[in-house]
Amino acid sequence: MNLTKIKINELIKGRLTYPNWTTNSTYPLKTENHNEGTIVYYLTKSNRKISRFFPKEINLTHRLSYVFGLLKGEGPTSLGKSNYRRLTMTNADYQIIKIVLEELDKNNIFKKSSLIDKSIHLLHYTESKNKVVDYWSKKLNLPKRKFKCFDDKSKTSPFGVCHVYISDVLLRRIIDLIHDEFIK
Repeated sequence: MNLTKIKINELIKGRLTYPNWTTNSTYPLKTENHNEGTIVYYLTKSNRKISRFFPKEINLTHRLSYVFGLLKGEGPTSLGKSNYRRLTMTNADYQIIKIVLEELDKNNIFKKSSLIDKSIHLLHYTESKNKVVDYWSKKLNLPKRKFKCFDDKSKTSPFGVCHVYISDVLLRRIIDLIHDEFIK
């Protein structure tokens, strides 16, 4: 069932980037339409173009709405320091992480293949690093090179907690705008 369609062009109309964490500057968000989708971008003071591809519209289904709620609830919502520059998701239940990654991928918002190596952090585990990486790699159907284990003092469960770290300022901004639109 489709709740609504969110058109990216309309979503960003009149919107600005989050303030730059060093200069506090904001920049107007702009779009370029392509047959396959929309490029969302902004120009920095030095005229550098920061851009990212999105679909022209996002069909906000119940499942995708659930994902946006999870991202808001399980990830950082702070705009302080440089938190606005990344999208994160933390959970000990692989099914939750899997739903988020699959829905973002399926809806062409973020492709799982775009995850950089060692961008998924594993913490609080009691099993060996190899077993922990094997577990999360199989459960999330992702290559082992995407994972990095961190030793910490807090050991809470055999396979610990999975922390997906996506450094992408435009992805974070668009997802926050979609979430804001969703809760209106």
